[in-house]
Amino acid sequence: MQCPVCKNHEQNAMDLRSGAFNEDLKECPTCGTTWSVNHGMMAIVKDPLADSFLEALSADNICFAAA
Repeated sequence: MQCPVCKNHEQNAMDLRSGAFNEDLKECPTCGTTWSVNHGMMAIVKDPLADSFLEALSADNICFAAA
């Protein structure tokens, strides 16, 4: 899987669990974007490039990268 912002294929995975809550997060070591994929849809959790032309666009919990 590639980063939705910079398209880097390297990633750090985080598995968050608390009771019945379970979320797998991915973080890009290059640009710092954090995202989650649930039921095939991607959601940006943290977009460190929010004010740049690479900022992620979100629509109905599906995120795309603007280039």
